Amino acid sequence: MFNPEKILGGLISSGLGRGKASGLIPGGMAMGLLGVAMEAAEHFLNQPKSASIAPSPPTGAGPPPPPGSGRQPPPPPQPQGKTIARETPLAAPQQEAVLLIRAMIAAANADGHIDAQERAAILERLKTASLSPAEHQFIVHELLEPKNMDQIVAAATHPELAARVYTASVFAINVDTQTERDYLRTLALRLGLDSAATDAIDRQCGRIPQ
Repeated sequence: MFNPEKILGGLISSGLGRGKASGLIPGGMAMGLLGVAMEAAEHFLNQPKSASIAPSPPTGAGPPPPPGSGRQPPPPPQPQGKTIARETPLAAPQQEAVLLIRAMIAAANADGHIDAQERAAILERLKTASLSPAEHQFIVHELLEPKNMDQIVAAATHPELAARVYTASVFAINVDTQTERDYLRTLALRLGLDSAATDAIDRQCGRIPQ
């Protein structure tokens, strides 16, 4: 059984949430603070956007056959079995939980904070989450090979999700080094978040805006 939402809750309440101070915040309160911060950010995103871009036609789709030609358009190419049978697809909430886990780990690793000793400490604290073997294997892999900012940003496919990614990133660390401040500032720009949204997140997460 693989439940990334359980891993996310474990990281927030006992692993990465609030960086070195995570153990000072009860698990339920930590989850509540994260939720409030996400709602505050999304408040600034729920407004009409500028003119939307029309979707591009499917790649490789040619013009329709002329009327009366008797020719039917060719069926779209089918994906190769190797690429779709690799593993069971995750539901949307689980996909989001995986992304938020990766965002937290990437932020915590912004200044090389996750060394061997810290990885061991995180895994020790996660024992309270009773992870399954698959969940334990997943978090070990993510801690050993944190995703980079390009990968995090590419996976944030809509504004609300971008706000949650930034929120999780802020929530993961104590922003007390210039490297961490630069990381979060660049992340916000890359995610397309304006200062109103990021200021709301920073306040709700207990970070004093720089």
